[in-house]
Amino acid sequence: MQELRPIDDTLFRTMAKGNIILVEHIVRLSLNRDDIKILSVNTQDDIHLFKDSHSVILDCLAVDSEGNLYNIEVQATNTGNLRKRARYISSAIDVKYTLEAGEKDYNKIKDQIVIFLMEDDIFDKGKQLYEFKRYDDQSKLSLDDGSRIIYINAKNKGREELDNLMQSLISSDYKTMKDDVIRECTMYYKTSEIGEDEVCEAMREYVARNVEKSFKSGRAEALLDLVKKGNITLDCAIENSKLPKEEFLSIAKSLGYNI
Repeated sequence: MQELRPIDDTLFRTMAKGNIILVEHIVRLSLNRDDIKILSVNTQDDIHLFKDSHSVILDCLAVDSEGNLYNIEVQATNTGNLRKRARYISSAIDVKYTLEAGEKDYNKIKDQIVIFLMEDDIFDKGKQLYEFKRYDDQSKLSLDDGSRIIYINAKNKGREELDNLMQSLISSDYKTMKDDVIRECTMYYKTSEIGEDEVCEAMREYVARNVEKSFKSGRAEALLDLVKKGNITLDCAIENSKLPKEEFLSIAKSLGYNI
């Protein structure tokens, strides 16, 4: 548990669950605004719009005092096409949350912002923050539809407060964190019995959702993949593999996992 970082899915979702202070802090720093007031926070919301469509599980979805939506996604490893993933997430949120059934007034659609907090710079342009809006390619005229996608990485430097936030998110040692809010929250989940129990339960639930149909080496590989992505700890993987520790580590070695 001690090796988990706030940027890892399981720990972040546990920390953010119902934590308005934490989420408001992240949103304000991400947008460089101190006037945003978060009213509600929901984690692990499963959006499955249609029978045969791909579902989306959101890390954290928050609503502010004006009804605007903020989706915070943490990304410890650069896996998959995050640009297309952001598009899919944004569309799913729009369909499920921004307009009630039967409502025809599109002026009632509130702003919606997807924020990716990442360890690496997927664009490799040396910037800390990338913000994307829709606009006309020739005239640069903004569509001004209230939709934005923001990518923030820990690799590059920018505003000091944002630097402190991102470096704290990728640290496993709360004692070295410079962001006070992240440090206090991480310390609680790593040092208190109640906090540790909540994280361990979250890891067990994550395992149940992702590898319940896998067996033996297939199950071990699925668990190892979760360890690699920072979703669960190695001890949690061994416990849920139902294998002796030596056999699990042997399988890990044969599969090329350096643990």
